[in-house]
Amino acid sequence: MLQFFRNGLTSYFATALLGLLIASFALWGIGGDILGGAGSKVAEIGDDKLTLNEYAREFQNKFSEIQQQSNGKITREMVIDQGLSRKWVTDLVQNKTFAYAAHTIGIRVTDAQLRDFIMGVESFQNTLGEFSIDTFESLAGYRGYTSGEFEEILRKDLERQYLMTSLVSAISVPNAVEKTFIKFLNEERTAEILTIPAFSIANISEPNESDLEQYYSNNRANYMAPEYRDIRFITLSIKNFVSDITVTDAEIDEAMGAAAKASVENEQRDFEQLLFDDKEAADKAYADLNAGKTFDEIIAATGSTIEDATVIGNSHQDALDLYGTSAADSIFAADQGAYTAPVETDFGWRIFNITKISAPTATKANLRQEAEDHLKTEKAIDLLYTKSELINDELAAGGSLADIAANLNLKLNVALNIDAKGYNSKGDLLPNIPSDPIFLASAFETLEGDEPLLEEMGDGEYFLVVVDRITEVALRPFEEIRTSVYDMWMADTRKRLAREQANEILTKAQDGESLADLATTDGSMGYTSVTLARNDQTRKVTRALQDSIFQLDIGRARIMPAADNNGFVIIKLVSRNHPDAPMTAAQSAQLKQLLTQEYQQRTLSNYWRYLEVSLPVIINERAVNAVHDQLDSREQ
Repeated sequence: MLQFFRNGLTSYFATALLGLLIASFALWGIGGDILGGAGSKVAEIGDDKLTLNEYAREFQNKFSEIQQQSNGKITREMVIDQGLSRKWVTDLVQNKTFAYAAHTIGIRVTDAQLRDFIMGVESFQNTLGEFSIDTFESLAGYRGYTSGEFEEILRKDLERQYLMTSLVSAISVPNAVEKTFIKFLNEERTAEILTIPAFSIANISEPNESDLEQYYSNNRANYMAPEYRDIRFITLSIKNFVSDITVTDAEIDEAMGAAAKASVENEQRDFEQLLFDDKEAADKAYADLNAGKTFDEIIAATGSTIEDATVIGNSHQDALDLYGTSAADSIFAADQGAYTAPVETDFGWRIFNITKISAPTATKANLRQEAEDHLKTEKAIDLLYTKSELINDELAAGGSLADIAANLNLKLNVALNIDAKGYNSKGDLLPNIPSDPIFLASAFETLEGDEPLLEEMGDGEYFLVVVDRITEVALRPFEEIRTSVYDMWMADTRKRLAREQANEILTKAQDGESLADLATTDGSMGYTSVTLARNDQTRKVTRALQDSIFQLDIGRARIMPAADNNGFVIIKLVSRNHPDAPMTAAQSAQLKQLLTQEYQQRTLSNYWRYLEVSLPVIINERAVNAVHDQLDSREQ
């Protein structure tokens, strides 16, 4: 659908359609009104049910797919906390509900229909495009089913699809709807805009001390000093130890050898290839090459083209995966401009012509420096681990932070009057505070007198922290912040006066006066007139102003806060226009297709709501949670 917007309609229409239709694309979901008890079943669907095992199997299949996509970074807890498992339950129940409804009204899939469907699924076919029973059974087993169970699942899925297709296939969009929608999209509006900046309001009477103290009292929340703490802490990181570590030349040479090997593995090659059905044909072509024929001539003689024969940017591993060990080794043993002897691969005999070698460009000096840095880092990690073990020993023996710093030659840092964001009471950001938010979070969770604990930050850094003093949140004294109170009083007063002025102008504008005339009464006010399409992309005004313009009736006005929070904006709608700007035939067809899909989606959504109540559909949240708990316990 997104491709439809990119290739067909202009951004004008596309954005408008998205804005109007996006809400209806989220029609699916199970409401809280159908949640209840369902015994040991995850869901009851009329006389059918969704069992614990069915949901557990679906959860495991979905979870395995996500883990593969995320390289194992996604955990079960994340899946549950982020609501993915909820979506899986919803999808499974909805699919089962539609399948149940289809079967109830007599929709059936014959064995012949099921066989034709299965044999046409690309995932069940081999490399020759033929149905493979081994592939089918393998995929069924991977998802936890026997082939028979998998067939029945596909049969029910087909029945569900037949039902859904029968419900929506005959839906079409009347021409009147399309024309109305195009008219709506093409609408243009002209509006007056008047701005009243608060900062320009002058002649404000100076507040007396009583006014400021009253303002201070009414806005106490704005003048609270945060909680401050005095802390002492020790940090350990790799960078603390790297400068003190030395490595020998022998160690660097050994590391450079490993780096050189890795460099070869990272090398990439471009080549041309010839493919032959048998060794005799390959040997003849090889002989022709040795006799002086060019590789291009041999390619042409085989009926192929240079473009088809060219492969770009293959690593040794790429070649290994594509052609096998012998071919990969031959490709990476040949020099640039040379060709290999015939090599047997899984799909015939090949000759490779090496056209380009892309090797890493690091110099020997750079490689040596990288090797030295890598060795120092590895040794620093070992030293960091050793220090952390020694710290734990000191803590177990009751050592204080000062003792640990002295005994292990570590720096003891001090931070006074620090808040939870790392600033002191003067508003200065303290430079020696670790940037990792874990540190300050721990410092402000620790109480006075708590024993220090060795805690880990990101990138393998560690810290210990103790709290010596806590200054609770308190109201700042008026005398200390009088200047700030005065500035805020003046700003709020200007804003109040600007609002009063805006209200007066709004009343006159609603009574028929133009904003252009009203703007002449005060030189500080700004005035403009704009004409906008409903989904104008020129950014003549802010999105909030544009939305308001298309909500007003002709002659009506509205006050809005200025985008920069400096005063107010008054907008008044002057006129509306529907220019005749018909779509092209292609755009019209695509718009009609999108509107048809919208109608279809609404039909399916309404039918789903009907099934929820009429069957009914009941979800057992306890059973869902029990499945999650059981899967967790198995993993542990």
